Amino acid sequence: MSKNADKVKITVGFEDHLKEISVKINDNDVLPYQPTDSFDEVGQDRDRLDAIAKVTGAARYTFDRKLDGMVYGRILRSPHPHAKVLSIDSTVAKKMPGVKAIIEFHEVFRTRAVRYVGEGVAAVAAETEAQAEAAIRALKVDYEVLPFAVTKEDAMAEGAPAVASPNSSNVIAPRAWGRSEKEQQAHLEDQKAETDEAFAEVKHVVSGNFSTQVQVHNALETHGVVCHWQGENLKIYASTQGTFSCRGQATSSRGPIKARNARVLSEYVGGGFGAKFGLRREGVAAAILAKKAKRPVHLMLNRREEQTDAGNRPDSYQELKLGLDSKGRIQVMRAHSWGTAGPGRSGAGARNSIIYNIPKIDKVEYNVRTNCGEARAMRAPGFPQGAFALESLLDMAADEVGIDPVELRKRNDSHPIRLAEYDMGAKMIGWRKNRNRNPGGGKGAIKRGLGCASNEWFAAGGRGAACLIRVNKNGHVEVRSGGQDIGTGLRTIMAQVAAEELGLGISDIETFIGDTNDPRCPGSGGSTTTPSLMPAVRIAAHRMAQELLTLVAEKLKWDIEKLTFKKGAVVRKDDKKLKKTVTFKQVCALIEGEVLEINEKRLANYGGFSSTNSGVQFADVEVDTQTGVVRVKRMVAVQDSGVILNTKTAESQVRGAIIQGVSYALFENRVMDRQKGHMLNADLENYKIAGALECPEIEVKLLNVFNGKNNTSSMGIGEPPIIATAGAIANAVANAIGVRVMSIPITPKKVLEALKNKGKRK
Repeated sequence: MSKNADKVKITVGFEDHLKEISVKINDNDVLPYQPTDSFDEVGQDRDRLDAIAKVTGAARYTFDRKLDGMVYGRILRSPHPHAKVLSIDSTVAKKMPGVKAIIEFHEVFRTRAVRYVGEGVAAVAAETEAQAEAAIRALKVDYEVLPFAVTKEDAMAEGAPAVASPNSSNVIAPRAWGRSEKEQQAHLEDQKAETDEAFAEVKHVVSGNFSTQVQVHNALETHGVVCHWQGENLKIYASTQGTFSCRGQATSSRGPIKARNARVLSEYVGGGFGAKFGLRREGVAAAILAKKAKRPVHLMLNRREEQTDAGNRPDSYQELKLGLDSKGRIQVMRAHSWGTAGPGRSGAGARNSIIYNIPKIDKVEYNVRTNCGEARAMRAPGFPQGAFALESLLDMAADEVGIDPVELRKRNDSHPIRLAEYDMGAKMIGWRKNRNRNPGGGKGAIKRGLGCASNEWFAAGGRGAACLIRVNKNGHVEVRSGGQDIGTGLRTIMAQVAAEELGLGISDIETFIGDTNDPRCPGSGGSTTTPSLMPAVRIAAHRMAQELLTLVAEKLKWDIEKLTFKKGAVVRKDDKKLKKTVTFKQVCALIEGEVLEINEKRLANYGGFSSTNSGVQFADVEVDTQTGVVRVKRMVAVQDSGVILNTKTAESQVRGAIIQGVSYALFENRVMDRQKGHMLNADLENYKIAGALECPEIEVKLLNVFNGKNNTSSMGIGEPPIIATAGAIANAVANAIGVRVMSIPITPKKVLEALKNKGKRK
């Protein structure tokens, strides 16, 4: 199609909410999937292509890599929350059995400061892990121990020790791009004055202070790498969400590794929720140890290291206030929040000003530095914190105005998809029939309640992905991308999209992922992998189909415009009985040479139906008012993700997000020793995560939306389903017991305290 082609009409929307829009299709692209299209593979329930390899143990993760001559790396970590490394004596360690290399982090990373317990100080490579551990213990470090603060309260107190440099503040005020500090302060004052005026004019005002905890990363496979030098070139097996970012870091002339070339392999990854981007310090340490030892180095974090040095979801304290008119329409909102992201300057925001239509907002987010492990992106960063508070306050507003909580949300929401999802979810959960009309009342100690909450995400993907499709003369088809699969089923949907264009089944296609020798793919973050890569897969497969059809048309003198691939053969489009066919293998036999390759890049997005995808969740809980135990009995999730490419893997993502959300709402909580700066529950025994007994019945409805944003109309689904879960559960608990718990996790102690103080709060 010409670059100057006129716009074409496409149909976008969902179910009975369809409409025509005009878009300009990118040069060489294809029309987005349409509601009238018939699919054989796309949108079907398909088992993961690697399912058997994973459940039988045949899949080889980074942890499983065992190379000839491989040695093991371990990291010495600071026992102090704040200190300066004065010197490291490695004399004894160097002479210990099996020790092959030792590095000091201040020489590699150019800083002697350590700002939390568990930050790396030095690393050792030895023949066995036990020898490496022994050598680590033999290193003698002279520290200058400095004052510290590990909680928001301590860090914000008058005279608090500086977490970073001596003259810097622990509380980082927001600064808009391009504004001076003085200009930003004036802006915040104007914002406050404007909202003060709006609050004075509204009919109803509700407010509340909400808290959320630190949630640490606990993917099944910890962070780590295996590094192997081959001359000046480096091969890295990495448990990563970004194969190409790892390669870039390894080859950067500004970095400490400086490999001439690097190849990163990440065929299987044992999960990642946002913290596994780049090599991080353990990856850099392994590469340098491998060079010094002249041996491959295997360096994987243990569970304690994972919880203290692999990142976390920051906590938050949020002061929220809503002003509504007499009909329950929000007119104004104030949302001030404080969160801790460790010693860093940013990352502790709480996103609580999205989803709903709010004309005037006074929104301020403060980042509070503490001497704790650093924050990293974690499944919808900032959104679960903000949604818990906002959705709780919305239910409080519904009580104040005197209308149903679902109805209040609908009055303040204009998202066309979510408006339909409210009704779908309410019907599925039996909202009108089962919601407690007398919260906290009735006989018996067990109280039942329902709650709802909403989510929104921005997952239409973008450019930067490419796909290679290779068809051999014998009919073997390969689909290749250097991207990584962190649990979404990437290789399976790659096969489905390609198979749809080539008229094959997914078992006829071999997919290759996680190798930077293959075409570039963005990192798996922001729920963008599927909508970024799948359009490239489709373009490459479509072009391959056209190349193969051209061979048939020329050979058999058929009109190529009348040909298509269907069920493993080339057929005439007007031959409904599929009598005149040429098998796919027969077509491939016409290839000149041994192989035909197509490599295509992902093109820019179109206008489409909606720039965001959305969801609504409903929770059904039981609360034992004698013990305070909350049990989530059932969760209902209605979720949009554009055109669903594989219903089974998409539902799996929603279920996984909800389970993680239940765990966040009720159990997970990092506990810090304020006096010594240590995490007290850095293990999987005392850091409670929801297990099988705590998992509710989960009912998922996926709304198939022909979004038209890209040629597959696909959007991401990994992150949005976790956003609403904690808020829905908190609202269900309030509906059950008649009093609200204002912080998560909602522990038995908090429930009993809320019941004890019931009626005392205004």
